[in-house]
Amino acid sequence: MNKIFQSPDERTQALSGNIATIILALTQTALLGSILYRRFALGMDEAYYRDIKIILLASVFSFIAARLYFGAVLPVISFRILVRVYVISVVLLFMVLSLWLGWPNLSDWQNTILPVVLGPAILLGLYAGLAYLGEKRIEKLVSKE
Repeated sequence: MNKIFQSPDERTQALSGNIATIILALTQTALLGSILYRRFALGMDEAYYRDIKIILLASVFSFIAARLYFGAVLPVISFRILVRVYVISVVLLFMVLSLWLGWPNLSDWQNTILPVVLGPAILLGLYAGLAYLGEKRIEKLVSKE
């Protein structure tokens, strides 16, 4: 009997996943292009496209989180490299923001220094945590077989 819907094998699942990833990347690039066009070409205020920014942010971070947790191609970074990436991120972020906005006012450190120090720590911590959980999940699946 000819089945209309056959269960896919590994090749068709991989192909489907690759196509979905490409379409998602194109969609995210189009959203970013829309934001940049509205901001710089049309000179619109941020309030007019804030919803698009939130959707793009949620899409990018949920995609990365899903790829990490479900054990895809994103690497698990060692603690030593994680610290290096953190220090480089903080230094670069501080330099760029200091050149762009001027030297930070130390009396307003909650709004000037804290985001530069805490932002990369939160992002790298989430990355490392999800990568670790994803690695443990894959190890558990492999050990069952």
